[in-house]
Amino acid sequence: MSQEGAVPASAVPLEELSSWPEELCRRELPSVLPRLLSLSQHSDSWIEHIQILKIIVEMFLPHMNHLTLEQTFFSQVLPKTVKLFDDMMYELTSQARGLSSQNLEIQTTLRNILQTMVQLLGALTGCVQHVCATQESIILENIQSLPSSVLHIIKSTFVHCKFQTFSRLFSRRPILFKSS
Repeated sequence: MSQEGAVPASAVPLEELSSWPEELCRRELPSVLPRLLSLSQHSDSWIEHIQILKIIVEMFLPHMNHLTLEQTFFSQVLPKTVKLFDDMMYELTSQARGLSSQNLEIQTTLRNILQTMVQLLGALTGCVQHVCATQESIILENIQSLPSSVLHIIKSTFVHCKFQTFSRLFSRRPILFKSS
């Protein structure tokens, strides 16, 4: 933002960043990305981290150099993103233990966690789609955090669902499984 007296790009509120035009995102990437990465690293909230991740993916990822994606973005954001996903999965599992049709508070909490997880998965999907849409050859070293993060989340989801399915089966039909 070259106008005199304008707020520096590195100090613009997050909500405003998400409405920037493409050319402004491209031009201000070098000044805004370090701030977004720092905010991401220091956020204590799942919602805030995902909001920042979505802004980076939707507004700035298309303008990043493909050769430096790993060092400029993936390695700095994805480890914490995976940890947040694991924390959400733990919270989901913990809260689900107390679920009953009468407990509306737990139902609401579970719904909120699931919606937050869907947003996180959407941001990761955006990363994968961006890499897949690239016309240039991508070297695995340039994106190594992305496949491992995505595979970790797929595995965690599968293990969680498998465990929940077997838990329900064992609790409802204990005689059948004891005899087999």
